[in-house]
Amino acid sequence: MYRAIIIDDELIGINALKVLIEKHTPEVKVVATATDPVKGIDLIEDYKPDVVFLDVSMPTMNGFDLLEKLQYKDFKLVFTTAHQEFAIKAIKNKAHDYLLKPIDIGELRNCIANITNGITENASKKSTKNLVELHVKDGIIFIRFQDIIRLEASGSYTVFYLENKVRHVASKNLKECESMLDPVMFFRCHPSHIVNLKKVVKMVSTDGLFAKMTDDSMPEILRKNKESFLERLKTI
Repeated sequence: MYRAIIIDDELIGINALKVLIEKHTPEVKVVATATDPVKGIDLIEDYKPDVVFLDVSMPTMNGFDLLEKLQYKDFKLVFTTAHQEFAIKAIKNKAHDYLLKPIDIGELRNCIANITNGITENASKKSTKNLVELHVKDGIIFIRFQDIIRLEASGSYTVFYLENKVRHVASKNLKECESMLDPVMFFRCHPSHIVNLKKVVKMVSTDGLFAKMTDDSMPEILRKNKESFLERLKTI
């Protein structure tokens, strides 16, 4: 299943595209939508989707400006627009495709088919990448994603907490370590914490908001990340 986000300032446009995707391209799941471009940026950074359907013409921030503000860009970009003249600019912005409104079902199917084929090919090439190569004080170790419970920032270092109470300190900050992880499996719930969603036991809301992990640790979850955290858990 490929996860998609739709960003369009018109709710009617979002709903129309969402219905077409659900009805005609079941291999794609719309995990989040936004009519506010700023909210759309937050959703992309949180969900790290496979596909983003992005409206070009939005009053407060157009699609091209939104792209410039993103840190996470490892997704297939599809511009949606009612204006043919944006096609060239869309291509220059490395868009995978663009769909003219009203969106044609056949064009949508072709677009999704090309995207999913490309993602599958890339996934097969990266299928062996389920390890983190970690430089530690006495050498290099290789850690399997499934053995990682959580990561915690410690100044300019990062502590990896693994199964069986194993702990390693990496000489990289949390952001650098995040780039080495599977964005589907791991979620940054707090500026100082990244959790393996498969290792979450429950969410605790006593005296704050926390994720109880399989090792009984409870990293904090920012309140603004609560909704994204719960939605991401559903996709695991």
